[in-house]
This record gives sequence, structure tokens and C-alpha cells, in this order.
Amino acid sequence: MESHSDDAAPGQKGTAMTNRRKRAVHAAFALVGALAISACGSARYPAYYTLHFEPSTQARAPERSMGTLAIKELRCPDYLCEGRIVYRPTPAEVGFYQHHRWAVSPRAMIAQYLAERVRARSLFVSVSGDESRMAADFVLSGTLERLEEVDEARHVAAVCSISAQLVDTRTGAVVWSGTATERVSVEQRDVAGVVTGLAAAVRATVDRLVADMELELGRGAAPRDVP
Repeated sequence: MESHSDDAAPGQKGTAMTNRRKRAVHAAFALVGALAISACGSARYPAYYTLHFEPSTQARAPERSMGTLAIKELRCPDYLCEGRIVYRPTPAEVGFYQHHRWAVSPRAMIAQYLAERVRARSLFVSVSGDESRMAADFVLSGTLERLEEVDEARHVAAVCSISAQLVDTRTGAVVWSGTATERVSVEQRDVAGVVTGLAAAVRATVDRLVADMELELGRGAAPRDVP
């Protein structure tokens, strides 16, 4: 025999409806809890990256050096140094990897590498960073103009562009200035591959700038006497 709930007595009907409401409320809470657990389980946390550079080989010191040098932290546009890794899907459009960020400011990492490369060339008696409080004979400053992934149809490149200038603090004269840009093909098609490509582009850009500065200093700037 089939059971029909509509045949229940009036008191039984009220109890049945109350039980159904309780079950519905319990089911709703269970659904909300399941969704909350699912959301927590799928939460995505940012990945952080740094630019990796191989140690520089020290060059033989010249007979006379250019005095002391202080290297300032590079300037850069806000969008390049706010933390997220940048890509360009078109020349006029700028995009950001929301979950892939720099662990250290790019301008600080690149200024440190620039100091290492200049120090390795033994052009100056000493090379210090922006944090140094001591007066220097020369100051090297610059701007990080580009550090980004560039998407071109099926091709992906890592691009770095830096401009820099060397100032004689005694006279205020610009002893040297230059700009260099490098593009490196990205072979590994993920963000880690892009970061590797950006590091290679930075290395090539900085090496071009340092080589050009060394050439210019060899032509004209007078060495400072070392006490």
C-alpha cells in the first residue's frame, strides 16, 4: 500500500511541514558550508620571482682609476615597478599577471647588478650603492624604461630598455650618457620562462651600457688621483 502524506491528520500535517522546513534549512547551511570550503580550497596565492644573474668576473685593474662612484637606484614608470610582472598583448596595451609578482623591486635588482658589472670592470677605485652616505667623485643614475613580455602573434619576447648617465660631482658635467634596449626570445612559454628571458635581456642591456661607458671614459675623462 502506498503512503500519502495528504491523508495525515491535521496535527501530523503541521509536524511534517515543520520537519521539512528544518531539513531545508539544514540543507541550505550544508550547501553554503560546502561552497565556502570549495572556495578556500581553490584560493590562488601569488608566486614571487627575482632576476637571477651569474657572478661577474673581475677584470684587471687599470694603472689609474676614475675615483669613487655611487650608483643610484633606477627610476622607472609606476606601472613597471608596482609589483606585478608586465606584458604587452599589443603595442598600445599593458597587461599585468595578477598572481605573478616581483619579490624585490626591479629597479633595485637591476641597480645592484649594474653596480656589480661596473665593479667587475675595475673602472673606479670603489663602487657603492645608493645607500652609501659617503661623497663620491661620480654618480651613475638612470631610468628603467621597459621590462616586459611582448606578445607578437606566435612570438613572445622579453624586452628591457635602460637609459643612464654618469655625472662628475665636482663640476656637475655629464661625463657619459647612453640608452640600450635588448629583446630576447622566450622559449619556455610560462611566466618562469618570461622571467628567465627578462633576466637575459637585463644582462645584455647592462653589459652594453657598461661597455659603452668604459669606451667613452677611455677616450676623454681624466682619472682622479687616488689618495
